[in-house]
Amino acid sequence: MAQQIGRNPVPRRSYHVFLSFRGEDTRHGFTDHLYAKLKQRGVITFMDNQGLKKGQSISTELLRAIEESLFSVVVLSQNYASSTWCLDELNKIVESRRLYGRGIFPVFYGVDPSHVRHQRGKFAEAFIKHEERFGDDQDKIRRWRDALTEVANLSGWESKDRDEGELIESIVEGVWKNLRPQLPSLVDTLNVIDSNIQEIDGIVRESLENFYRPKQNDPDRQPTKCCCFSIRL
Repeated sequence: MAQQIGRNPVPRRSYHVFLSFRGEDTRHGFTDHLYAKLKQRGVITFMDNQGLKKGQSISTELLRAIEESLFSVVVLSQNYASSTWCLDELNKIVESRRLYGRGIFPVFYGVDPSHVRHQRGKFAEAFIKHEERFGDDQDKIRRWRDALTEVANLSGWESKDRDEGELIESIVEGVWKNLRPQLPSLVDTLNVIDSNIQEIDGIVRESLENFYRPKQNDPDRQPTKCCCFSIRL
């Protein structure tokens, strides 16, 4: 289930994973448990704990968090498509995949992947309401549908006939397997630290030498020995 990172210039990486989910379906249960396990594994995960009130638009903070996450885990549940907020999130997630090569992991939680892919069942019902509300903005409707179809065509996990604990462990390991190659090694980190320390050491040496160096054309000033130190990792 390897996913590649694109070659285009990308925003800074503030998070390893962005969690997209329908709060009323999975917040107090599956998604909370998944977040806890990801955190326990050392995966820096963005999970919106506030939610939006009815009528609010997705915030710029949330959009930025999506851009700055290496991967997104999308928990597609029964009422996911009924939320325009979730659909806007998903559209941004797909956009980040196309522009920056960000990875997407779909989790089909209590839903048939084909229903997501073709907007059937609960997803069809949701879009009937969206058509009524946003009928004059067919581009928005099309983007939402295309995003669902694209994500549903990706390899992911299904909750059907699976123990929830085992499912979460499988997701965490799958995410970690794809994330690990993106993380700097301990050796790389130590080399950066050593390079920074040597740079600071040079600055300190130069500053001390300048401070203690006798002023030119001052015969009364006696030279002062300079005591420098060296920092090594």
